[in-house]
Amino acid sequence: MNFNLFLIILIALIIIFLIILYNGIRLFLIATKEKGIVKYEFKVTILKIAIFTRKGTKELIDIIKSEEEEDCEETEDESESEEDEEDEKGLKEKYEEIKPILKELIKSKEELKDFLNNILKAIDIKKLEGNLIIGLSDHATTVKIASWIWSIGAIVNGSKSTQLIVEPRFDKVITDFEGKVELKINILILLIYTLALLTKENIRELIKELYRQNKI
Repeated sequence: MNFNLFLIILIALIIIFLIILYNGIRLFLIATKEKGIVKYEFKVTILKIAIFTRKGTKELIDIIKSEEEEDCEETEDESESEEDEEDEKGLKEKYEEIKPILKELIKSKEELKDFLNNILKAIDIKKLEGNLIIGLSDHATTVKIASWIWSIGAIVNGSKSTQLIVEPRFDKVITDFEGKVELKINILILLIYTLALLTKENIRELIKELYRQNKI
């Protein structure tokens, strides 16, 4: 292959890769509850191409819970013996084990705080919509919950991408809702801030300590 052609292809692939990173991933979550049935749909896309999709209902969630309960019953005896061994160590010994990690976390608190603030810059809320219909047997509680959501809505509804609505009902007991969330995560910005974080000496020492603890 001609070297110039290979170089052009390589540059094109790098540009495409950077475009994908810059456009990031989009997370879509739609949840509804009507007549006691909860339905949800979660989707992850890159360049408008779905790479992960999951849908479910309340019945599916109940099945998952029942399976988890069966697994817990099967491993109950094993978990009890493990808990007994952990209790024998005592709180003081446990504290001594994690003390080096806590020390490094305290030293790195400013770096981690800045990193969390920077992560928020990589997350863009494209859509946040919610509509709650609520009616409880206790009218006072209904009013309190509605007022609380109205307070939140007064803050966030100033943006075109967000809208939170609550409809109190006093004639019957009902709890139905519908919500939509769309987030865009800029992977390129996230990667840059992550690499910048790793250049901090305190963070490197924290990672070394975590690795050392895992090796013990």
